[in-house]
Amino acid sequence: MTNEITIERLKEIVDAWGASPSRWPEAERGPAEALLAASSDARGLVAEAQRLDALLDAAPVEAPSAALMARLMAARPRAAASATPRTVAEPRGWWRAFVDAVWPDGSPAVAAGTLAASIMLGVMVGSAADFSPLTGAETAAATTTDDQLIALAMADLDWPEEWMQ
Repeated sequence: MTNEITIERLKEIVDAWGASPSRWPEAERGPAEALLAASSDARGLVAEAQRLDALLDAAPVEAPSAALMARLMAARPRAAASATPRTVAEPRGWWRAFVDAVWPDGSPAVAAGTLAASIMLGVMVGSAADFSPLTGAETAAATTTDDQLIALAMADLDWPEEWMQ
């Protein structure tokens, strides 16, 4: 840290630690006291902080009641219960080891259920949608005879003339 300190930094120090130089950080105390001796703005800043410190020191401080302490202790966050470590190695089959390797976050039932639901939703939307890669005329022609369906399935779009009748 340099030996010089700015008014802005002195304001930060006074705001954080108060007006008493004994509470200021040791590394900045000397330069801050030098600035205080040299600058009337710095002295005014510290005088204002001393008035605030005096008001805070005059405020009554009461010990918290037992009821308040009990409410605070009941509302405090608690550490999560840790899982009991395995003391004896449990026999595990290759399937369970594979599932643990693929899905280490616990039961794979949630992932399997989500996958099954998404597949069912896709099948339902696909079967309810009214779209076809064929135009209206090709669809009508393809549904008239079995031979035309076979030609359509074999991707034979050049149908013989007898099929078009």
